[in-house]
Amino acid sequence: MINIYQIVEKALVGKTGESSNILLKQFKSIDLYGDVVFDVEQRNDICSSFHFENESGTGNITMYHAFPGIELVYNDIHMEYCNKMQRIASDVVEINYCREGRCECSFDNQHYCYMSAGDMSIYSLQDNTHQSEFPTSHYQGITVTLDFSAVTEEMRKVLTLLSVNLDRIKDFFQMQSFYVFRANRTIEFIFSELYTVPEKIKPGYIRVKILELLLVLMELDLLEQREEHAHFQAAQIEIIKKVHEYLIKHWNQHHSIEFLAEHFEISPTVMKKCFKEVYGDSIYSYMKTYRLQIAEQLLKETTQTITEIANRIGYVNPNKFTSAFCAKYGVTPTEYRKEYGQ
Repeated sequence: MINIYQIVEKALVGKTGESSNILLKQFKSIDLYGDVVFDVEQRNDICSSFHFENESGTGNITMYHAFPGIELVYNDIHMEYCNKMQRIASDVVEINYCREGRCECSFDNQHYCYMSAGDMSIYSLQDNTHQSEFPTSHYQGITVTLDFSAVTEEMRKVLTLLSVNLDRIKDFFQMQSFYVFRANRTIEFIFSELYTVPEKIKPGYIRVKILELLLVLMELDLLEQREEHAHFQAAQIEIIKKVHEYLIKHWNQHHSIEFLAEHFEISPTVMKKCFKEVYGDSIYSYMKTYRLQIAEQLLKETTQTITEIANRIGYVNPNKFTSAFCAKYGVTPTEYRKEYGQ
């Protein structure tokens, strides 16, 4: 007769007789982040936190060894990229949930699509054609990695008892390679609670949620559930990033869509659609927010008057600036300076 408790105990520890004290080098998921990791804090035997940085910014991640071959990572990234040389991992599938920010997913170095808040992506690392970058230099989310070659027989027995067929999941995603799912209630239900669970029970809760995720993957008709994302050619993305660079460099100037399209030799329609897909907002709204962020910084760090700051970011009428600032930050510029100014 099968003793479920013995099976689960062996599944959590790994191979028979193997210590549960997981060394840092045993975190398979660390390979996803390249060579930028340089600071490590080992919290306990199944969890470690890592800090990394490069010329584009900094990031922090916390990794949990949930089961043999299955890990979960909390990502808090404020950089444009962390790894442009993805290593091949033929037996690994990566699942990503975007909580905040945006993630650029490129494949074959020719096509691009984008994840926004609430979206989930699933793809195989059987080749090195998938790359991820963060166009707004802000990304918060969860990564789950499944290393099928490291899943023990004991773990497979546990999953079999739960009607999870790992081989089916592996074969499907290695065949289909790449999926992005728009935000929906099922995805939100699985991942959102991982940010509110008390720290004391988090390791166990993570294990429960991973098992729930695998069950959902077994039940989903992935071909039916997937929603199409707009795909753009590499040349279009390159132009849009130049448009963005130009706008940021000349943030105190207002440029029409017609001017930008003509200047960068791109269709106005394609430019608007592609910019919104990459940066998550229209050009007008994106730059409005960007200018207000500059105003926020000026209110905190300078003694310029409200009128001077309004004029500097392009508002001729200070009252309109006050209304726009209040709509975004919930307080007037004067109130904000009293609270956060020097």
